[in-house]
Amino acid sequence: MANKAKLAVMGTAGETEGLSTQAFLAAIVETSDDAIYGKTLEGVILSWNHGAERMYGYAAAEIVGRPVSILVPPSSTDEVPQILEKLKRGERVDHFETVRVKKNGESFDVSLTVSPIRDVSGRIVGASTVARDITEQKRLREELTRRAKEILDVSTPVLQVWDGVVVAPFIGTLDTQRAQQFMECLLQRIVETNASVALLDVTGVPAIDTRTAQHLIETITSVRLLGAQAVLTGVRPAIAQTLAHLGINLADVVTRSSLSAGLRVALDVLNLKISSRDGEA
Repeated sequence: MANKAKLAVMGTAGETEGLSTQAFLAAIVETSDDAIYGKTLEGVILSWNHGAERMYGYAAAEIVGRPVSILVPPSSTDEVPQILEKLKRGERVDHFETVRVKKNGESFDVSLTVSPIRDVSGRIVGASTVARDITEQKRLREELTRRAKEILDVSTPVLQVWDGVVVAPFIGTLDTQRAQQFMECLLQRIVETNASVALLDVTGVPAIDTRTAQHLIETITSVRLLGAQAVLTGVRPAIAQTLAHLGINLADVVTRSSLSAGLRVALDVLNLKISSRDGEA
């Protein structure tokens, strides 16, 4: 431990005790878990640390002197030429996510940070790359995205309750993402079922703010553009007061206080009526 502590103390000449700055930095590179390697501006690999050996499966003696494009899967677009051009202009490439291939042919996801290397005169003479395996991280990210979409799908159901009639219940607070999901599901369902009436039910909305009201208006307008009639149901007194207070004009929109009342409107639009078993309407 004492020896390690000494290595961290820089001398006035820019050296650690018993170890030059250059050797110290080289030791850090070699012990890094990330793949760190250097290359020329033509893409020829010049250095290869132990992290790169573990990540890619190539020993340094096998890959130094070979083109860095060997790490690009044959089925993928080779971005190396574009990256090298940026480096020649002095640009740095930060956290670029792409796919690379190991010696055994296995492809994996990586995040690359590529920086130009300059000599003492400031001239760009090469580049260094730090590569991090993000395969598991990306898998988890995609899984979270998939689950979030499933939740959105469940929370924005669109049901066909009658031939020509669909019901789309608003549930909870609608942010921009959920509103877009809601509208897309509804419009797609109207097209699939050739529905003439869409019941937009706000029974499950605890409160309506300006944003939610705007989403409602946009949805109603979109439904009409598809040639269907929109009926707003579940309009409770508190919702009605809020909409009036916000100045939302629903004068040309059919509204009902309950879903069942809205369904009766839909049946009237379709020239249908509900009859009891004894034939009475």
